[in-house]
Amino acid sequence: MKEKDIRPEHLMIENKKLHNEDVGKLIAQKHKFVEINCPACESGSYQFLFEKNDFAFIGCRECETIFINPRPTFEMLAEFYATAKSIKHWNSRIFPASEDSRRIQIFAPRAKRVVELCKKHNSASRVLLDVGAGFGTFCEEIKKLAVFERVIAVEPSHDLAKTCRSKGIDTLEKTIEEVDLNKVDVITNFELIEHLYCPKDFLLACGRALPEGGLLILTTPNIKGFDLLMLGKLSDNIGGPNHLNYFHPKSLSYLLDSCGFEIIEIITPGKLDAELVRKKIITGELDVTCQSFLKQVLIDQWETTGVSFQRFLADHKLSSHLWMVAKKK
Repeated sequence: MKEKDIRPEHLMIENKKLHNEDVGKLIAQKHKFVEINCPACESGSYQFLFEKNDFAFIGCRECETIFINPRPTFEMLAEFYATAKSIKHWNSRIFPASEDSRRIQIFAPRAKRVVELCKKHNSASRVLLDVGAGFGTFCEEIKKLAVFERVIAVEPSHDLAKTCRSKGIDTLEKTIEEVDLNKVDVITNFELIEHLYCPKDFLLACGRALPEGGLLILTTPNIKGFDLLMLGKLSDNIGGPNHLNYFHPKSLSYLLDSCGFEIIEIITPGKLDAELVRKKIITGELDVTCQSFLKQVLIDQWETTGVSFQRFLADHKLSSHLWMVAKKK
């Protein structure tokens, strides 16, 4: 998988301009931002790490989660996602332009992995709830496999919820906190928890919708994965207000446990870590002059070592793409 296949370069340049405009409006209200404790362990002991685009990134001294603090309020974030031109641009331009590649390279394999995990962990297969369903492609792919009797998309964005409905997906235009459902066997959410003002409230709401033994499958960036560790603030993944919380396997396990979940599997099946770091080296943003091993693997011998190096990262839980599978206690 190549980054350009899922993020067309010309559209990403356009989106960056729109995003900067959206962020500028939010930063103008920075005086209204609020301080929080660590979103994983709730510790009030943390330290400033760096600033990027006027957002302060903080590291928890207890569990090493990284998070934006102070941050926009829940209401400010809701307004941002409802009105941001860059968000609408994803729905109207980027997702449609890249959907075929995303379907083949991301969502079809993702749906198969979810089914495999459900069978592996003996999950019931009546109802699957996909929270933050976005463009609806995952729901389409999981429906094709005909494993679940019912697939429901939960998508609070009006434009994205409209897109999901246009694809024939049963859609709730709400947040999970507002959903009142029972008999949900599996909840999935992909690249969502890092966006949330209060991840704990979200996980508690997921727990209320699941019965004992119900399965929760989520993905999120792993702040201790290769490309995020190497790039830090240089990473395009690091930025507010879209990404507020950066967990790693240990800190997210702690949070899930405190919300009533038992961790049953942790995997990092990422495919882009090495390419993302290599790209920053080539553009001159990352200097590896004093890191001859990385220069050898990511530049000099890329054609022969790139794929196997990425596979090594994935196999040893060192990728920045983190999957967590948990059961409600």
